[in-house]
Amino acid sequence: MCTLTTHPVFVGGSITQDMMRHARQVLALAALVAVGPAASTLAAQAQTGARIVEINGNHCNGTATFRIDAPQARDVRVVMEPMNAADARPMVKDDKGMWTASLGPFELDYYAVAFLTDGVWRTAGYVHVTGPAPQAWDPRPVKHGTVHQHWYDSKALNMFRSVWVYTPPGYEESKESFPVLYLLHGSGGDEGPWVNDGLANIILDNQIADGRAKPMIVVMPFGHTNPSPRAGVAPAYTGRDTPAFTQELLSEVLPMVERTYRVSRKADHRAIAGFSMGGNHARLIGLQRLDLFHSVATFSGTIGVRGPQVTAAAIEEAYGPAFDDPDSVPNGINVALRLLWLGVGSEKERLLAQHKLFTNVLNERRIKHTFVVEPGGHTWHVWRRNLRDLVTLLFR
Repeated sequence: MCTLTTHPVFVGGSITQDMMRHARQVLALAALVAVGPAASTLAAQAQTGARIVEINGNHCNGTATFRIDAPQARDVRVVMEPMNAADARPMVKDDKGMWTASLGPFELDYYAVAFLTDGVWRTAGYVHVTGPAPQAWDPRPVKHGTVHQHWYDSKALNMFRSVWVYTPPGYEESKESFPVLYLLHGSGGDEGPWVNDGLANIILDNQIADGRAKPMIVVMPFGHTNPSPRAGVAPAYTGRDTPAFTQELLSEVLPMVERTYRVSRKADHRAIAGFSMGGNHARLIGLQRLDLFHSVATFSGTIGVRGPQVTAAAIEEAYGPAFDDPDSVPNGINVALRLLWLGVGSEKERLLAQHKLFTNVLNERRIKHTFVVEPGGHTWHVWRRNLRDLVTLLFR
């Protein structure tokens, strides 16, 4: 018997900025060029007369069903990642104008969805595809942590920014200090995606409840050197100054977190991780500051080197000082680090090849590490699983 039948099945309506960015992965460029720019949900509804009735992945068998009320429409199709837009599934119309389709089976997860109604694309948020057993990212009736949004005046960047902070269940009642994970996002994101798309708080709630992860605080800063999005400030993701972000993280965010939250100040109790751009940030910052971070992890992390090509020589140039004398006491990488963890999706061929090259360098230098290839591409389906697995290894 499926245990997830109480979950909401409709996720249409207003579309968050994170959902819109994610949905663009579903709407392939060729399809968009053919039909024109994607319309907003309300504009599409006004233009096509279509009304989303059901988006339901809660059948406990890996499938998803969709219903749209569009009596006047001539052609309605549905697509969900990882499908290509050109493969959008035609929906079937009944005599009352209700269009229906079913897709799957898919791996159990959340998937961005879009509809094509008489040539007009319409993004529709996520469908939650469930199975007979709950996944780490499925909400469950366990004790829940709290997600805080903490605003501050950044002196390093001279702008108003925020950081999201997850505190574990029982934090408010406890007096103890907790280990801390600094969790970084990818290019084109801000502080929110690890919660809104990655479901990091739910993953931590479940893993802690099951005894698989130690209770920890998770800090999610803004990795672009722009003001944090808010009313009157349009989202901007153009600031890609890694040294400036590094300075702000270490000189402002980290001290502010340690002043405001009960976090341990021991390097053994401090970790840094991230996906894509944030993975590159985590690797660069973590391996350069072994005095601060004793656990470093990357999820599909881009590999930033000088020059256009990622080569063994370029990796040695970028990371050589951190790799020297790995077994020296107390600052050698094998001595200082409790965990060096690298993950990447199997379908991202170029990034996978670069990671294999990076791990070859680590092997040649006899540097201890864990390398995981997760089935999938450069998507949240990989990064949720990476986080699920990583948190079980931290602070042990």
